[in-house]
Amino acid sequence: MTPTYDPRTLLMLASLLTGVMGIVLLLMARATTPRIPGVRYWAVGSLLTAVAGILITLRGVAPVWLTYTVENTAAMLGYALFWVGSAKHFGQPLKLKGWAVLFALAWIGQTYYTYVEDSLRGRYWSLTGYVFVASLMHAMVFAREIYRHRGVHGQRLLGTYFTAFWVIFSSVVFGARWLHAIFEPQDGQGMLDSSWLQALYLGTFSFGLVIVNIGFLLLASERIRRNFEDLAMTDALTGVRSRRAVVDAASDLFQRSKRSREPFAVLSIDLDHFKAINDQFGHQSGDGVLQAFCRRMEDALRQSDVFGRLGGEEFIVLLPATTMAQAGELADRLLLAAVTSEPNLPGVTVSIGCTDWRVADASVDDIFNRADRALYAAKAAGRNRAMHC
Repeated sequence: MTPTYDPRTLLMLASLLTGVMGIVLLLMARATTPRIPGVRYWAVGSLLTAVAGILITLRGVAPVWLTYTVENTAAMLGYALFWVGSAKHFGQPLKLKGWAVLFALAWIGQTYYTYVEDSLRGRYWSLTGYVFVASLMHAMVFAREIYRHRGVHGQRLLGTYFTAFWVIFSSVVFGARWLHAIFEPQDGQGMLDSSWLQALYLGTFSFGLVIVNIGFLLLASERIRRNFEDLAMTDALTGVRSRRAVVDAASDLFQRSKRSREPFAVLSIDLDHFKAINDQFGHQSGDGVLQAFCRRMEDALRQSDVFGRLGGEEFIVLLPATTMAQAGELADRLLLAAVTSEPNLPGVTVSIGCTDWRVADASVDDIFNRADRALYAAKAAGRNRAMHC
């Protein structure tokens, strides 16, 4: 059979592409804040598999210890790091003792079938079997992640689905190669041989490796995007929801109430004489007061309530499925929680304006405006109190 491709060229191109993607992943790991979990493991795994591929192309030219022992060790570690990186990325627990035993057995097998008994079948059996198991463990990480997010819109899991497919694809390829090594003769089936079957294995292996790394880049990019979204939805100083997040949540509640007539209430909260605290104690103490106040509010609120900062010393609370009477009771509890003093911080009181959703409301702005009017009335009446409108 006349070879229609050059296996060394194919493997070299795939290795160089994988190496470049490993470098990009490494740069992403260094440049992003907060850190992207798992991306360093992916990066090092990509670089190791790239080195392994390049070393394979040097067989027959470079020493056996380099093109077999070092190459196989790099490939085994690379695929293990892919699995570890994905588990870290998704926050899944790892059990490394079993992996360490499997790695040791596969490495000993590679060494034995290289230096003691020169056996192509033995090398395939040990190396491909190990990579097959590592790929299956990798695929299980994605299966658990997809199951955990069942029901979530598919677009938010695009990177997960894409990478999962190609990880499973690679597992199938390695599984087929492992079974082939066990049950079929291996003469003429070396990595650089040009038989049609070996061309199929090498082509799918190289293609799968490159595409899986594209999946890693996609997952890292999605995490960066989510981090930016989280920053936009979280107040940087206090850690509570930002103005944008609260307005979005209020719009959702408003639309739900228009459909179902389910009540909800809004509390507008403002810290009393906060400028005086900044002037007397400094802005650092003022920041500490805001942070401590938010912790107390979150402790006093229900899990379903939405608490956020509008800006400065102004805060808002959304109370789903809550009547005006219930909102008034909660406002009284928040008044008490607000005055709780903490060591090394000046005391503070708050004024609260209460209102609820009404059928005649045309938009969320109508509700917010009523809450603001009630807040101004509380301040005009002497502060440290709640009033409704």
